[in-house]
Amino acid sequence: MRGAFRGVPVSTEPVWLEPKLAAAVKPYRYEINPLDEQLLTGLTLAVAPSGTGELAISALGYGAGIVTFTVAAGQPTRCYTLMLSATRSDGMVSEYLFKMRVGSVLVTDQPQVPPAAGFGAAVVWP
Repeated sequence: MRGAFRGVPVSTEPVWLEPKLAAAVKPYRYEINPLDEQLLTGLTLAVAPSGTGELAISALGYGAGIVTFTVAAGQPTRCYTLMLSATRSDGMVSEYLFKMRVGSVLVTDQPQVPPAAGFGAAVVWP
C-alpha cells in the first residue's frame, strides 16, 4: 500500500529502528533499494520533531548499498520520525520513512511539547 508524505509517495509502514537512550550516541545502518544504489547521487536525512534538545543527526554516509547515520540526544519518551531521501542520477527521488523511540531515563519522565513539530534542517550526503 502506498501513501503520501510531503507529496512524495512513501511506504505507509515505517521501518522501526532500535530505541536509544537520550544520552546515547548511536549508529544505524540501512540497506537501500538496489535500483537506488546503482545510480545514487545524493542523500538527505531529516528528523521530526526538531529544535533545541531534540534528536540530532551527527553523521550521514553511504557505501556498498548501505546508508549509515549516527544520532545523538533526543528527549526521553519521545518518538521521532526520520525521512531519508535518496536522489538518483536520473532525477528520481526515493524516500524511506523511519521511526525511533527514545527511552525514558527516570520512571517519572513525562512527554514534553516539542519546540517545532515539523522536520528540521536535513543532513546532506555527499
